Amino acid sequence: MGVNALSMKPYFIVNPVAGGGKAAEKFEKLKAFLAARRVDYGFCTTERAEQSTELAEHAYASGERFIVAVGGDGTISEVAAALYNKPDVIMGLCPFGTGNDFVRVLHIPCEPEEAGEVLVSGEPQLVDLGMAGDRPFTNVGGLGFDVDVVINTEKYKGRFRGMAPYLLGIVRSLLHLHPVHVKLTADGEAIEEDALICAIGNGSHFGGGMAALPEANAQDGLFDVCLIKKISLPHLLALLPLFIKGRHLGKKPVRYFKAKQVAIECGRTPMQLDGELGEYAPAVFRIMPGALKIMLPKKA
Repeated sequence: MGVNALSMKPYFIVNPVAGGGKAAEKFEKLKAFLAARRVDYGFCTTERAEQSTELAEHAYASGERFIVAVGGDGTISEVAAALYNKPDVIMGLCPFGTGNDFVRVLHIPCEPEEAGEVLVSGEPQLVDLGMAGDRPFTNVGGLGFDVDVVINTEKYKGRFRGMAPYLLGIVRSLLHLHPVHVKLTADGEAIEEDALICAIGNGSHFGGGMAALPEANAQDGLFDVCLIKKISLPHLLALLPLFIKGRHLGKKPVRYFKAKQVAIECGRTPMQLDGELGEYAPAVFRIMPGALKIMLPKKA
């Protein structure tokens, strides 16, 4: 798109508590990298939950046009909520959280120097955004098992760091499976299932590295949808290693397809969007092609 990243001044929205506090440490290393490359920059730091959207909106209103999210998937999603459908702004990603799931589909590295290199020598490209009702999300939304994992993971985050809360959340969720009866209308086609997992994504991974949607492409203008039908715990335990590695497609309990719009009907059921709770089904998921302009590694 003809933009030289080095000629632009990045402005960082930093969530210092992301990744159990590692985001603050990694940002210090990133600042050293930028100083060595003589890159001028500005930054601000969040002081409370869900503040990143507000700070990104203020940065844009103040004239910043290269705004970088520093944190995990939640921080990235919040900053994206302020910047989508603004063609004059470029978004950068410094994935310094715990799971860092969304950047997997975009091939953005998670180490400070490598992420910094993308910022200064990458190229801005158009990336899709998802909407669940009126709420934007960047990566994956859904209901069922993944919602249980989000709820149970939160119970361990105060006591453990790193991936431990995710792993413990998965184990606790497996011991208390809750199938959901879902009715989907995907681009006009009706589907009805008792499902353990219903994942609708722009990205490929969720839950700290599970490749739920291995064929996802955040630049193809389509959602990937994965339904896993109600099965017994032993069958789910056998399927789970394949699900984590993205090798579950074609297995009998799995239904996988792509769609531009997916309507969910299942009564009032909690959903997760980018690993955060707060929305409820029924809901309509819509893809917004090219709604974000993100600095990505240069294509080979």
